[in-house]
Amino acid sequence: MKEPAQPQPGRWQTLPAEVTVAAVVHTPVSMMRMLDYAALLEPDPRVRLEWTIAPDRFNTGTEQLLEKQRVSVVPWAQALERPYDLALTTSLHQVEFLQAKRKFAAPHGCGYGKRYPSWAWPAHENPPVYGLDRESLLDRDGRPVFDSVLLPHLADLAVLIQQCPEVAHTAIVGGDLAFDRLMAAGAYRERYRLDFGVRRKQTLVALGSTWGGESLLAKFRDLPNRLLTELSADHKMIMTMHPAAWYEHGPRQIRAWMRDANEAGLDFIGPGVDWRPLLAAADVFIGDHTSLTSYAAAAGVPVLLSHYSPDEIAPTSLIAELAEVCPRLTDEPLPDQLAMARQTRDAQQNVALARISAHPGRSALVVRKALYRLIGLPEPDLPPRVDPMARTELDLPDY
Repeated sequence: MKEPAQPQPGRWQTLPAEVTVAAVVHTPVSMMRMLDYAALLEPDPRVRLEWTIAPDRFNTGTEQLLEKQRVSVVPWAQALERPYDLALTTSLHQVEFLQAKRKFAAPHGCGYGKRYPSWAWPAHENPPVYGLDRESLLDRDGRPVFDSVLLPHLADLAVLIQQCPEVAHTAIVGGDLAFDRLMAAGAYRERYRLDFGVRRKQTLVALGSTWGGESLLAKFRDLPNRLLTELSADHKMIMTMHPAAWYEHGPRQIRAWMRDANEAGLDFIGPGVDWRPLLAAADVFIGDHTSLTSYAAAAGVPVLLSHYSPDEIAPTSLIAELAEVCPRLTDEPLPDQLAMARQTRDAQQNVALARISAHPGRSALVVRKALYRLIGLPEPDLPPRVDPMARTELDLPDY
């Protein structure tokens, strides 16, 4: 018996598109950042976006978060067999195997600031900056994987030229779209503070932790309790953690570890909830080398740096520059340390703004132009929208 023919992709579409774009995500973080770039194409009925999850060590939780976005998801095995006009990604590996005419890569954090871990690199060599290296950007034959690589700033281009000159011609210095959306969110500061339960005249102290053994969460497990003990009731504390920390251990385990602090008054932003409303609402930020530290400083939120991990951070990065002007967490009384962060706020913001984006407020314009050039369509007449985030929420554990 003859097997029935498989329907061609797009056969059952109500609005047939002229081009099809694969939105390739790997982890919860890359998925959340992809939303910014997808928004530049989604309003155009000529463009169909198909989301797919590439294999990744840290992709736990990605499918769950995509379901909440109500997008069209194609299994990775099927995506490998489909032809695409463009593959759009905010993480780098596996994309070379897609059958896409063009490929576009953007960072999923604040620029390119992390080194490869020393254990993953030969002992006699300095680990390169991840994302701007040959391992990430060249295929097995030494050819560029991507037709365009988005860089937030000219300083990133200098690193790319040093580490992987074969790809320099693909670079687009296009600014930081996530930062532009953060600045747009500033107009909704009071609404976010209301959502977070911040009372009038309360000081909102935001805490941010990356993942791994060099994170704030790993190095300063007692910091939340210390904040709750040393700061007066006119302070409210809210913590956000890298999704890799949440999903590596499991949200239930993280909440159990933090239960005492939570019941004493520390609130959390759950995994998959956008961090930008928290920074827009915050009065001061305590963080490690998470990207949020750089974004907070650029947005004018005073930063108290928990510590600095030179083995993980590229000396050419923004966070390395911020480490020179941000006060570091000590055993001194926390009210005094927060006061010091406020005193150095202007210096922090000047450093961050000089480096975070080559096109502040204009990244959407630059990036959308590049994307439409790649897919071969004229841009829509209306300028791209740079919307603030919707109303936000706290993580409410069910103990």
